[in-house]
Amino acid sequence: MSARHLSLPVPTLGWLLITQALILLPLTVQLPIWLTGLALVVMVWRLQSSRGRWPHFGRWYKVLVALAVMAGLAATFRNLAMNAMVSLLVAGFVLKLLELHKPGDVRALSYLGYFVIGTQLLYTSGFVGSVYALLCVLVMTVTLMVNHVGAVPAGQFKPIRKVFMMSAQALPIMLALFFLVPRIGSLWTVPLNSATGTTGVSSSMSPGDIASLMQSDEVALRATFEGDIPESRQLYWRALVLDHFDGRTWSQSSIQDVKARSYTRWRESDRELQVSGKRYDYEVMLEPTDENWLYTLAAPASYSEGIWLSRGMTLYQRDAVSQRQQYSVTTHVNYTNQAEGLSELLRRVSLRIPRDSNPATRTLAEQWRRQAPNDQVLIQRFLDHIQADFSYTLQPPTLGEHSVDEFLTQTKAGFCEHFSSSFVFFMRAAGIPARVVVGYQGGRINPVEGYLTVRQLDAHAWAEVWLEGQGWVRVDPTSAVSPERIDRGVQYSLDSADSELLGDAWSRRFFMLSNLQLRLDAFNYRWHRWVMNYDKAKQKAFMQKLFGSSAPWLMVLYVMAAAGIMVVLILLPNFVGKRAQRRPFVERWYEKLCRQLAVQGYPRRSGEGARDYAQRVGQEAPELAQLLAESTALFEQAVYQNEQVSHSRLRLLLHLIKSKKYR
Repeated sequence: MSARHLSLPVPTLGWLLITQALILLPLTVQLPIWLTGLALVVMVWRLQSSRGRWPHFGRWYKVLVALAVMAGLAATFRNLAMNAMVSLLVAGFVLKLLELHKPGDVRALSYLGYFVIGTQLLYTSGFVGSVYALLCVLVMTVTLMVNHVGAVPAGQFKPIRKVFMMSAQALPIMLALFFLVPRIGSLWTVPLNSATGTTGVSSSMSPGDIASLMQSDEVALRATFEGDIPESRQLYWRALVLDHFDGRTWSQSSIQDVKARSYTRWRESDRELQVSGKRYDYEVMLEPTDENWLYTLAAPASYSEGIWLSRGMTLYQRDAVSQRQQYSVTTHVNYTNQAEGLSELLRRVSLRIPRDSNPATRTLAEQWRRQAPNDQVLIQRFLDHIQADFSYTLQPPTLGEHSVDEFLTQTKAGFCEHFSSSFVFFMRAAGIPARVVVGYQGGRINPVEGYLTVRQLDAHAWAEVWLEGQGWVRVDPTSAVSPERIDRGVQYSLDSADSELLGDAWSRRFFMLSNLQLRLDAFNYRWHRWVMNYDKAKQKAFMQKLFGSSAPWLMVLYVMAAAGIMVVLILLPNFVGKRAQRRPFVERWYEKLCRQLAVQGYPRRSGEGARDYAQRVGQEAPELAQLLAESTALFEQAVYQNEQVSHSRLRLLLHLIKSKKYR
């Protein structure tokens, strides 16, 4: 390794290392562990080498380290996804520490640091994360200031004060631009890496899938209602229709698959969906799912632009939800869907079950079918059967090949996916079209803001059956076994052992923690709703409310007026400050005297004192000797002895000296 000395001021290097640590801290959970370790080693090595305790890296050692890092990134990431690009940027940000030679290198590293700060917002855009990113920006700017001035004197923090003054001056401009400049869509939309394991309802369901999902306390969505919030038993947040069964797993058939785009879109002209009854208007803020389907209560009558409704009553859009998304929906609690009849294709799909699958259930269903006078009686008999002899648990026994047979005749204990799956299979075996619906059920009202929070632990599966003259009707077998699950929530439907498996076990155990979580969630919700989701529609409403019009020309006029006011507000303190910080009259008077003597041919020499200057000019111009002697004496009394002198006398002396040039 080279023994070459890399000269950087100690304050600059100290600020740089602190800033780099602050910037990388929130990214450590997203970066590979080895890259975080490399960052720590490089920072410690750079600090020790600046103290002369460890050697500096030579050129070839730097090349080897860079090649090793590139190989590590290639081995860690198989594609150029977002995490790979962020890791590459961070690697460059870290390794640049090894070749800091001069202040220009610090500037280059600082500019790179601003980009790394921006990557923090790819993973968290909440209020706390945004404030932390702003703090990193300020500290990075302080580092640039320190690098510019070279050092920060002990007890003085002029760079810090300067940065905060600049930020305070920029704040009004930022607010004006944010609220008034026309919105052209999000400039901060980067698809999430699909390999990051985004949790949520998936497009298939096997025994145990939803039970595993309920161990997460992550937020799935938030809903703000205009008016009353529906009762808990009406809060079925519908996502997907699963109508294909292979003997163990339920999935979407080609006519329901909104992701493969082989679906048939519901059209108003078909008149298949009729809504009535009480209307609910609400706004949903959906967390990223990396899927293109959305969530809604049944039955949606209207929704935001760019969203469509499938014939399975699934809301969907063209692109995957890669970032937090907000949309509006209007639903009616009463509806009929395809009540006039099913197409031959849809009926066939809704009755299909695997051949030779679950023979005991087939036999029992055919027997009950012959004994039941109509479909409603058969459905109620099944619900009464499971209500009498089945239990609701997050830890059901493992099921084998004929999962429905084993569940209905042996284990008789399960979760919502067990009940909905067995019910739909039984109905199909009895000749009743049926399908599984997955989504969320219930939610918790935030007492601070009054919105509804739905979490992953509220994941649920229920069933729909098609009845003559009624169309598709929701039937939830889980409510027959555990009505508390639907009426109050999953937390109240499990015993103590199962409750500990839920994702919110810790918050339920500690009341203060739960209360803090609610308040923080409410604050983040406001932040995302009014700041992060401040779109063109919200801007138009804001302008209409504030100015009475949202015309483009008026918006441009207000932007120009606001910009003018901001410029005045920024320049005014500087102007006032300069006037307030003017030097004493005597110093300004003496500068005028020196300029006047220079004009008359007697310039002051570099480093020449006031008394020496007066004596030299007096020898060269005897007519000025007495005036200069008195002027210098008064100047020294005022400046060095801090005595009061007559300003009028000083002005008179300057006037007399000026008049001598005409003689």
